[in-house]
Amino acid sequence: MIKFKNKLEKNSQEIDRFLDTYLPSGNGLNSKLFEAMRYSSISGGKKIRAYLVLESGRFISAVNNKTLSKSKYNELIAVGSAIEAIHSYSLIHDDLPAMDNSPIRRGKAANHIKFDHHTAILAGDGLLSWAFQIIGDRNFISSSEKRSEICFILAKAIGPKGMVGGQQADMDYAKHKSIDLGQIEWIQNHKTGALISCCSHVASVLLNASDEQKSNLINYANHIGLAFQIADDLLDLVGNEFSMGKPIRQDIKNETPNFVTILGKEKAIKKALEESSKAINLIQKFKQESESLVSLAKYTVNRNK
Repeated sequence: MIKFKNKLEKNSQEIDRFLDTYLPSGNGLNSKLFEAMRYSSISGGKKIRAYLVLESGRFISAVNNKTLSKSKYNELIAVGSAIEAIHSYSLIHDDLPAMDNSPIRRGKAANHIKFDHHTAILAGDGLLSWAFQIIGDRNFISSSEKRSEICFILAKAIGPKGMVGGQQADMDYAKHKSIDLGQIEWIQNHKTGALISCCSHVASVLLNASDEQKSNLINYANHIGLAFQIADDLLDLVGNEFSMGKPIRQDIKNETPNFVTILGKEKAIKKALEESSKAINLIQKFKQESESLVSLAKYTVNRNK
């Protein structure tokens, strides 16, 4: 696990370098917006989604007995960075008083606390727009067909039938005591899982994966996304606020139903482990080539933040 965490940290630093280089900066009339965008996306978080993009690409290259070229590596980094910008936008908006009303994110003041509400909203909007600017730029992804396909896949994953739709349902049904496990799964598969599964999908496009490889990787990521969310729900109940870098017991405070409130702690742990095992079983047959993705599946349910 130490080897995995070192790889995760190295990947995070690589993504931060890209974000620091290409996110807008300057001293113009909109400089506060630039500062807010950079504040919430650089030097924060584990960058797991970008890691999944990169390692899915490495996996496809390895199973096809190819070496990942520098140009393809750079394309994966660009797409991973764009996805992390989108993830940061979603967190900025999620922390707003109209949503989860959280004052802390990643161990520091939430964007709307550090700046103000309208800047936080616009910083999220700016990160979302910037992400598609990067993906649509031929300087970062050479193939126009791949740029178009990745934009389509990503827009669908985060739109009204994906992440945003899941967030809407999460807010609308936050205090519904009668919500069942199937509804919770639907919400989290959209709110959290859609962007995570998208990471393996876009890597499959960039690396010309076969249909079988793409299907296995997307299914793997679907199980990872669900395991990740269940682990998040458990950490909200029993985690350490200092190590997590955000308030705990928020779901209890906001009366938000989740996997733990529906299943109970022990059954939620069991389900998270089952989802992680399903992910591992999909790719473990590739043995050495699957090491990084297997480690990610294990880490998903054995983390403390």
